[in-house]
Amino acid sequence: MNIKFLNKCVLIKEKSKNILVLGDLHIGYEESLNKIGVLVPRMQFKEMVEELREIFSDTGRVDEIVLLGDLKHEFGEISKQEWKEVTGILDLFKKWAKQIILIKGNHDTILGPIAKRKEIEIKEFYVTEGICFLHGHKMYPECLDKKIKSIILGHRHPAVVLSDKYKKERYKCFLVGKWKGKKVIILPSFFPFIEGSDIINVQESKLFISKKVLNEFEVYVIGKGIYKFDKLKNI
Repeated sequence: MNIKFLNKCVLIKEKSKNILVLGDLHIGYEESLNKIGVLVPRMQFKEMVEELREIFSDTGRVDEIVLLGDLKHEFGEISKQEWKEVTGILDLFKKWAKQIILIKGNHDTILGPIAKRKEIEIKEFYVTEGICFLHGHKMYPECLDKKIKSIILGHRHPAVVLSDKYKKERYKCFLVGKWKGKKVIILPSFFPFIEGSDIINVQESKLFISKKVLNEFEVYVIGKGIYKFDKLKNI
């Protein structure tokens, strides 16, 4: 793959097409907090749109945008915020891509009505150019076929905690490595509200890639740019 990290996205440049990949937007998170009495301003949508416009100013129009799941946050309903803002994000994507590939995440149990309104099909996974795209909460046999050379997923919201004797800071990151003979890229969440889960201390039971294998993955930390660090086990 000819890939480029852009913000919290991956741009894949193949001979036949360019693909922009991102995931875990969790639109509607603020409303879910408001419902339980946690008062936070609803700034997430505005921030994401600003970030996406900067990304598209770099990429230009692409052939495909692949959304790796958890486009919305609520499990059992479509909130008012989700109806408005998921529709708005999809409209923005339609301006910048010939096709939108919408992969179902574990939070997307009731995404169908929005997707149907925007005439977008929801997939469990998507295969093209020898790459399997999936959310990451479960694996599919088709993604392990010998014809598949690479797997790209989200779901884990990977982040690393970097510290010195004065303070600790958590940063979103990409993880890149090998698993079952295939190149694997794990994307950070595009969700701006929370940095993510400390991947160094994640419980083994929450991973389908073992911690031993994951420790050999290279870490790319997102700051003002994208910074290549060491293997996960050395951080």
